[in-house]
Amino acid sequence: MNWEIIEHKVKNAIDLTEADAQWLLERRDARGLERLYGLADEVNNRLNGRVVSFVHNMNINYTNICEYHCTFCEFKKSPAAREAYILTFDDVKAKVDQAEGPLSEITFQGGLSPEVKFEEVLTLLKQMRAAYPAVHFHAFSPEEIDYYAEETGASYEEVIGRAKAVGMDSMCGTAAEILDDEVRKKICSEKVTSDEWCEIVRTGHGLGLPSTATILFGHLEQPKHVVHHFKRLRDLQRETGMITEFIPLLFMPDKTKLGRAIDPNMNRIEYAFRMLAVSRLYFMNDIRNIQTSWVKLGWDNALASLAVGANDMSGTLYSENITREAGGQNGEYMPREKFISDIERVGKIPVERDTVYSFQQEKSTECRKQKSEDRGQKTEVRRQRTENRSQRSNDREQKSAVK
Repeated sequence: MNWEIIEHKVKNAIDLTEADAQWLLERRDARGLERLYGLADEVNNRLNGRVVSFVHNMNINYTNICEYHCTFCEFKKSPAAREAYILTFDDVKAKVDQAEGPLSEITFQGGLSPEVKFEEVLTLLKQMRAAYPAVHFHAFSPEEIDYYAEETGASYEEVIGRAKAVGMDSMCGTAAEILDDEVRKKICSEKVTSDEWCEIVRTGHGLGLPSTATILFGHLEQPKHVVHHFKRLRDLQRETGMITEFIPLLFMPDKTKLGRAIDPNMNRIEYAFRMLAVSRLYFMNDIRNIQTSWVKLGWDNALASLAVGANDMSGTLYSENITREAGGQNGEYMPREKFISDIERVGKIPVERDTVYSFQQEKSTECRKQKSEDRGQKTEVRRQRTENRSQRSNDREQKSAVK
């Protein structure tokens, strides 16, 4: 493997292999990282130009009670814990009504516990849909779908179908962690297997529900595990075409059991940038949107990552309990105005989107200017083509006259 092979593939939009991706993930030298980031930025510009998207959304975690014991999570609480909660519709409405202007998306997920029945969650979602009919409900991870299938004895298709019927518009691609069962057994042994996660997402896609796709990195995984994860997602996307974005999520170690087992000398931000860059290159022909997580990386690092392959800045969020409970200290809410001003400050064009990446509002005069310039360039190209056709016609007439 060498840089010439990688650069040839990237410049000609030839798929990278898993060996290519692993080799890139292992680059640590300054020159290698510079070349990696440059290629990722080149591909991003080819696909998205200077546009950077974000969404006006809110996270609703309907309960923090959970019976699982994932080693990377501090969000879960026992039913008897003082901090334990199960949200009612009035609780949810009070949160949503505090948003600044109408929300585009509500992400709706919760812990896994016999205290919370599927019927109760469906009722809550149905009430939310009735109260906020214009909002897109991005709901339930594959883990929740599996849990409720176990509780009810229903199939994955039946569970997803019932959720869709009362208001679910797309599926959360969380709980993926690492889609390699060697690692899953160590960090989340109670969760679905890699095959089951893919089966549930595939089932949702088959019912017309798009999904995101995530990876949790920065713990026990090695590059080989990451590329196994990448391959599963690319294969799934080529089968269904319904993954809207890829979201690398940096593990937050500070308060977790797993955090005590990781390398304290890991350069976590540099690793995050490598992950974003390699994912951009590996998915270049299949997943257009690579999201950076400002909650995980910090706002300034997330902005910097827009130069290494990321094209989406996530959303306003309003609350992000899972990261905060694990020790994250980067905040839970960012106003739309901050997205717009700071994305422009780093030379990009901010565009507000919805969950499926319809560009709802072009928030930047620069964006309108670029589109105007693009139209002008197209007009000029058409003018030149017309002139060329006219010239060729004249040439034919002159040749005919000579004959």
